Amino acid sequence: MAKRKHQKRSINTGRKAVINTQIPMGTTMLDILIPVHGRFDLLAQCLDAIPKAAGDTKYRLIIFDNGSPREEADIFYVQRQDPNLKLFRSEHNLGFPKACNIAFNQGSSPLVFFLNSDVILEPDSLPKLIKEFNDPKIGVVGMKLVFPEYTDLPQDQHMRPAGKIQHIGLASNVHGDFIHIFIGWSKDHPKVNAMRDVYAVTGAALMTRRSLFTKAGKFQEIYGLGSWEDIDYCLTVRKMGYNVIVVPEAVGVHHTGATAQKYNLGYPLQENKLVFMQRWARELDHTEINHW
Repeated sequence: MAKRKHQKRSINTGRKAVINTQIPMGTTMLDILIPVHGRFDLLAQCLDAIPKAAGDTKYRLIIFDNGSPREEADIFYVQRQDPNLKLFRSEHNLGFPKACNIAFNQGSSPLVFFLNSDVILEPDSLPKLIKEFNDPKIGVVGMKLVFPEYTDLPQDQHMRPAGKIQHIGLASNVHGDFIHIFIGWSKDHPKVNAMRDVYAVTGAALMTRRSLFTKAGKFQEIYGLGSWEDIDYCLTVRKMGYNVIVVPEAVGVHHTGATAQKYNLGYPLQENKLVFMQRWARELDHTEINHW
């Protein structure tokens, strides 16, 4: 089992909210929430991997189709009949945070797992995340994500090294940017495989408590296309007094950026970063990146 590294943090925690940490017996334990925008080839792989990733875990699949091409989507969903799957659709791309919040509102399980459709989970990864919630101090759990061994995306091996680390947690630097720690490292490196508290984890594979997500105000919909809502949520959870951790024993392959190719996200990302800095700049530890 990986050893957890506890890191010192400077964010003000404030008073911990009262959250029920007990999981009711005999209920569906986990809602898996998947926002989708095209790339049904990857979605098929994502869905095919979930049963083995879940093991004996009782789960419910909730897909929110976020403006995928209508004809392609119709064909896929008709062919993909699954009594354990609830499907909701929008004609337009509403952005990641709103899509996730809508999907969240359709579920009821005590734990929720936000999963990108371009992430392929390895077997038994979900129970390894779920068990961490036996600790009432845990608010968010992330996992190790690696680049695919091969991809159809234009790439260079420096930016997307095959089979190497894509995500094992996020840390802030002096510019207020959030960096994927150990990106490009070997997935087997001992430093990579230490369980640790982190500033934030990516929303591509993020598990949290339903009660806590509600108490924290869900994902902030002021963030549009792009990102930063996942980091905002993690910092909110930490400020409420809970830990955000990464479990390196749980692994997924992330075809990062595969579903966002048609969008030029440069401007939206900068807009989202501006919103984030207005909300959090005074509370960031800009030496965070030095801890790794």
